[in-house]
Amino acid sequence: MTGNRFVLLDAIRGLGVLGILLCNIPDFAAAPPTAESLPLWPYGHSPASTAVWLVTQVFFREKFVTLFSMLFGASIFLVGGERSNRQRGPIVVRRLIWLLVFGLVHGFVIWHGDILLDYAIAGLAVMWCRSWAPQRLLTVGICLFVVWIAFGFTMALAFLTRPVAAIHAGDAGDVAAAASAARDFSGSFLQSLHANVVARSIGPGEVINIIWGGALMLIGLGLFKLGVFTSSAARSVYFTLLAAGATSLMLMMMAATVLILMNGSPAALFWFGGIQYMFSPFISLGYVSMLTFAFRSRRWAALPRMLAPVGQMAFTNYLTQSLMMTALFYGGRGPDLFGRFDRPALAAIVVAVWVLQILWSRAWLQHFESGPFEWVWRRLYRGSTRQRAMPAADVVPA
Repeated sequence: MTGNRFVLLDAIRGLGVLGILLCNIPDFAAAPPTAESLPLWPYGHSPASTAVWLVTQVFFREKFVTLFSMLFGASIFLVGGERSNRQRGPIVVRRLIWLLVFGLVHGFVIWHGDILLDYAIAGLAVMWCRSWAPQRLLTVGICLFVVWIAFGFTMALAFLTRPVAAIHAGDAGDVAAAASAARDFSGSFLQSLHANVVARSIGPGEVINIIWGGALMLIGLGLFKLGVFTSSAARSVYFTLLAAGATSLMLMMMAATVLILMNGSPAALFWFGGIQYMFSPFISLGYVSMLTFAFRSRRWAALPRMLAPVGQMAFTNYLTQSLMMTALFYGGRGPDLFGRFDRPALAAIVVAVWVLQILWSRAWLQHFESGPFEWVWRRLYRGSTRQRAMPAADVVPA
C-alpha cells in the first residue's frame, strides 16, 4: 500500500481494463452474434485471424471480466465498510444507483456491450453480505457459481439435442440478422444509435449475467478479506493459485485444439464456451498471482507500478474505450470503419490503445488525484467537488 491506495489492487484493475478491450473490440467492429464467432466471422478466416481468435479466447475471454467482477465485490466493502457503519452504508447505495444510471446511458447511448448495469444490480444485492466472514463469502459465492455453471451446461445440452438442421438454420438466421444490423451500424448516426439500442435490449439473459456477476463478487470479496488482492496472503497461496491457473490454461488449450479439429462446429463451440466460463476464475487468479510476484520482486516491480495508474482510472479508461471505439467504427460518428477490419488489424488497434491509456493515465495523475469520470461519479454519490486523495475506503475498481 502506498499512501492511501493499494498499488497492487490498482495494478490488477489496470491489467483488467487493458485486457478486456481485446475481448470487446470485435463487438465494436462487427454485428452480434457473428462478432465473437469463429465460423460465422464475416471478415476473413486466414490463419492469422484464427490465431488472434484463439489467443483471445484462451488467454483473455472471460478472464478479465471475471477479474473485474471479483474486484468490484471488494470495492463494495472498501466503500461501504461494515453493515453496521451508518455513515458509509448510504454512500455505497448511492454509488451503486449512480452506476446503474451510468450503465443505462453507456449501454443504450454509447455501446451495447455495457457491464455496468449488471454490476450495479448485482452489487445492490451483494452489499448486504459485505460483513460476512471470508469463508462464508467464498462458500456461498462458489456454490452460486457452480449452480450457474450447471445451469449453463443444461441449457447447452438442450440446444445441442435439437436437430442438426435446426442448428444450421439458426446459424443462417444469425448471419442474415448480422448483415442487416451491420448496415445500420455503418449507416447514419441515428441508424447506428438505433442498431445499438436493439443490440442492448434487456432480456432474460440479463438475469443470468447478474447472478454470475454476484457469485464472482462474493468470491472476490472473500479473497480480498483474506489478503489475496493486496499481497498480504502467504506465498504458498499464490503458488497454489498460479498452479491452478496454469493447469486451467493447459486444459483450455486442449479444448481449443479440439475446437479447431472439429472446424468450429456448434457442439464444439458450446462445450468450449462452458469450459471457458468454468476455468476463468482459476486463470484470472493465476494472473493475479503472477502480478503479485512481480510486485514483490525488485526486477519486475516496475510492471505493476506501470499498470497501477491505468487501474486508478479504470472507470475513465473503460468508458473512454467505448467512446473511442464507437467513434472509430460506428456510422455517423467518425471514419465509419465498421466491418472493414479482420481480427489481426483489430488486435493492432488494441495494442495502440493500450500504449495510449498507459501513457495518458500516468500523465493525468501527475496533475489530478483521480480520473475525470471517477471525479464525476464521486461528485454524484458523495457530493464533494474537491479533488483529494481517496482514503482506503474509497479505493474502487470501477
